[in-house]
Amino acid sequence: MAKNNEKKARHDIIVDMNDFLMDYAATKLGKKAGLAQQVAAAGQPDLTGLDDLFKDNGVGRRTKYLEVATGFLRDEADIDAALAKDPEGEAAQLAQEAMTYLSSHTSDFDRWEEA
Repeated sequence: MAKNNEKKARHDIIVDMNDFLMDYAATKLGKKAGLAQQVAAAGQPDLTGLDDLFKDNGVGRRTKYLEVATGFLRDEADIDAALAKDPEGEAAQLAQEAMTYLSSHTSDFDRWEEA
């Protein structure tokens, strides 16, 4: 049961990270069709592509992805030894998972098109 809760919490933070990133993207680039696809493409294979897309010297990547991931990992009750040794590495891994999720669920994150 605990594994299911951890899995759900990880999924929820991935969705939240992408929501934060898409709100940021809409602010920087405007609300437009295909924005999630544009963001996902920029974030593959390396998240630093977001820096070029947003032209923000990494602010969006750090604040909307890496810092949110780090905060989530620190707040989890079952922080493992790997996080204690390499919090940036664990956060980067979670951020990459979030970008992969965004890439395969772009239509879920272009919600303003419906408004």
